[in-house]
Amino acid sequence: MEVKQLTGIGKRESNQDLIYVDKLESDASFFLIADGMGGYEKGDEASRIVTENIFTFLNYVDRINEQNIQQAVQKANLAIKQFNSKNNIKSGATIGGIIVVENTVHLFWIGDVMIYQINKENVLFQTRSHTLVNSLLETESIKEEKSLEKYKHIVTRSISGKPSESSIGYQLIQFSKDDSFIICSDGVHNTVSLEQILMYINQENGLQQLEREFLKDSQDNYSIITIGF
Repeated sequence: MEVKQLTGIGKRESNQDLIYVDKLESDASFFLIADGMGGYEKGDEASRIVTENIFTFLNYVDRINEQNIQQAVQKANLAIKQFNSKNNIKSGATIGGIIVVENTVHLFWIGDVMIYQINKENVLFQTRSHTLVNSLLETESIKEEKSLEKYKHIVTRSISGKPSESSIGYQLIQFSKDDSFIICSDGVHNTVSLEQILMYINQENGLQQLEREFLKDSQDNYSIITIGF
């Protein structure tokens, strides 16, 4: 397994993204990007609290499955609720995570951190973000995405202390040789296209070249993890 990662501040005052890569007690490989929510307070601390709570809970479960991942997120959501109450603030984070157990990959996400499964530059799977734009398009309340441009940063799910908004998206994937996975925050996928990402990560020192694009154009924090098998 070859893992590469990159994070940066963009045009913001601080980096509220957090990349977390580790091994669980079960020997499963754990990868997560938490993105502190824009417009909220203490986003960097929210990202840390969310990440630590999810990882700690999953470290002690008997098996990795959708139910246990959802329970880990609920634990993180409660921790954020307590943090917000204690500090009298609003804070929270969106997440995208991957857990690799032998030849199986558990994908989970809340909000607009994107996850892609790639095989030789073919996109086999990509997550659908929990955003207001996607909700309106799904219900056919509006037909054209262009007219929703001003709403594209509004997420409908997050880990921000509200149980009703913390249901995960989940996908179980059996991966094969030459598959790779990408997790990236909205500061990445709102700045460069997936085609550009694939072009760069397949080159030597590609992430450094990709970072030049972010330093030039990214208005937001940017974080990306690539996982190759």
